[in-house]
Amino acid sequence: MEIEPDVLDELIELQEATDELHAELTRLQAELGNAAQWTDVQHVTWRDAWEDAREPWWLLDTALDHYAETIGLDRDELEATVQKTAGHVPLPDED
Repeated sequence: MEIEPDVLDELIELQEATDELHAELTRLQAELGNAAQWTDVQHVTWRDAWEDAREPWWLLDTALDHYAETIGLDRDELEATVQKTAGHVPLPDED
């Protein structure tokens, strides 16, 4: 079954938000350095950024499950289609 354009657009937006927040976490982690040496303020900064990133990840995961079941597609296939369309660049551990 084919993915409706509005559904694909919604999933792409969620993927892009997730990718953007992941990039921000990666940047922040590099900026903060070794976690064992973080100050309390740095721990709070990291925790807040992590919490901000969790909601879009959860929304994307839930939407992928829902739409895959609704339209009868394999969830992994749907996720791959969304990631490819969104220009997602997989991390080395995602290969």
